[in-house]
Amino acid sequence: LVCCPVLNMTLDSTPSRILGANDPVLPSGLVRAISNSYLPNEGAVSKAHPLVSPYFAPDSVLSTFPPVLIFTSYEDPFLDDSVNFNARLKRAGVNSSLRAVHEMPHAFWALSTAGIPEARQVQNDCELWLSDVLRSV
Repeated sequence: LVCCPVLNMTLDSTPSRILGANDPVLPSGLVRAISNSYLPNEGAVSKAHPLVSPYFAPDSVLSTFPPVLIFTSYEDPFLDDSVNFNARLKRAGVNSSLRAVHEMPHAFWALSTAGIPEARQVQNDCELWLSDVLRSV
């Protein structure tokens, strides 16, 4: 279960990163600062290493994943990564779903205490999904 995941720490340009450059929670300048703080460009480990960026994990690793639910926003700068990662999980045989909400910033699910009803609904949906998964184990 992941909400608004940052699956790719590289600073590659994607359509959603360009369109979401002015995200109120995670603008592009902050994305760059976090990425470079997490793992400097001149570091010994690449930002594309699968332990840093699960987006680049080989299919042999993805095929071992448990059921996955990815929640994101259509406006999230990392939407493209979530869409592509979900497709890769499905191709690897993983029971994976992607849900996206409209007109919400990155990490919107944490805004329920700020009175954002969509955030509370996503939290409820996540609780139900997780309960269903755990009951099936």
